[in-house]
Amino acid sequence: MSCATAVWWKVCLVLCASVAISLSGGLVAQDVPQQLTLEDAISLAREWNPAYRRTIAQADVSGADVLAATGRFLPTLNASVDFTGTRSTVATGQDDFGGNIELSESRTIERSYSSQGLSSQITLFDGFQNLNGLRSARAGADAAQWGVDAQAAVLDAEVKRQFYAAIRLQQLIAIEERLLDSRIEELDATERLFRVAAREQVDVLGAQVEVARQEQSLESAQGEARKSLLVLAEVIGLGGGAEFQVAGDFPAEFDPADLDSEALVQQILATNPRMRQAEASATQADFAASQARGLRWPTLSAGAGFSRSVGQEGYSGLFDLNPQDRAFRFDLSLSLPIFTRFNTAQSIAQANANREASHENAREMGLQLEREVRAALIDLQNTHRQLQLAERSAELGRQRLDMAQEQYQLGSRSFTELQQIVNVSANDERNALAARLNYVNAVIGLEQVMGRPVVP
Repeated sequence: MSCATAVWWKVCLVLCASVAISLSGGLVAQDVPQQLTLEDAISLAREWNPAYRRTIAQADVSGADVLAATGRFLPTLNASVDFTGTRSTVATGQDDFGGNIELSESRTIERSYSSQGLSSQITLFDGFQNLNGLRSARAGADAAQWGVDAQAAVLDAEVKRQFYAAIRLQQLIAIEERLLDSRIEELDATERLFRVAAREQVDVLGAQVEVARQEQSLESAQGEARKSLLVLAEVIGLGGGAEFQVAGDFPAEFDPADLDSEALVQQILATNPRMRQAEASATQADFAASQARGLRWPTLSAGAGFSRSVGQEGYSGLFDLNPQDRAFRFDLSLSLPIFTRFNTAQSIAQANANREASHENAREMGLQLEREVRAALIDLQNTHRQLQLAERSAELGRQRLDMAQEQYQLGSRSFTELQQIVNVSANDERNALAARLNYVNAVIGLEQVMGRPVVP
């Protein structure tokens, strides 16, 4: 191969690799809508989030455990094929009385063997170990599936938090743009008043400074919004430089006073996937303990086998696929563990300890969930009240600002006084938006604990 040909092949390989990488990255990007709704984000996260995919993969293993436990009720079936050839040289033998003698000359013996066999074994009784093992595996599969549901609740909550964080920043950009328009209008008004000697040059400079500051605030909000989309893409599990904008608004507000805390506690203990997972794990430990106690029982098993074989002088018996010597066997065996060097006692003690620990874990999970739901409800009530106060302050601030701007136009209020009111009103707007996000996050926190949407 010439040097030019080698270079050409290297270039082709690089181009193919680049195309493959771009296509693999574009697969995700093409599936992402430009206007991403909350439903789209949750659906994509269920498909691409690494932590959720790991949980599903681990749950799939539990299905294999159930299949293996079911298989212990079935007989084993083994087939064997054996071809053997031997060649030995002997220089000694035995006389009629069993004494060793030396042969006059060495003798070489060649033999060959062929055999095929089919055997089966089944356990008839083992102290219900297989039965309890199957029940334990099924409970473990249930626990794994509840674990998937619990991870889904965590994932949905995190997607919602990041989605609404991006919504807040989008709305913050709108607020900053309105404030910038207001600053520009104030600058125009100040310049007009300066031309008629109603304002001083320092007021014009102050208005120009406020416009520059507001432009900085707007650019900062835009940068934070772009970063929030990166965080949302990471939570969803998107790659390939997916570009999108979030579409939607905050969910409708409701009064948490309409929620019954005692009813929520009862519902969470009955439906929460973390609680159900803990209960399934406790059930699995119960069956595992029963399985361990079966080690003290005798084991009864049966077996059968069929074989064909041949042995001949020389190597003519090798690879004989139809030997004529046939044999059939069957057996029935009973074994009783009389002394196992205390291994059985240790296994039972460990299984009983695991059972007690699993039940305590379930009880602890119930206490933890009860505390979480009550705390989440308190947070929701507090954030709802803070939202009402923040929105009222923002509304009063807007009314005060309108009055101050009219007074400024008439010359009855100074530029410094106006800017103080403008700044307070702007902060009230930002605080109301932050309070809205805090309220939504409190709702999401309660829904995450409940494992379902919360509606009064």
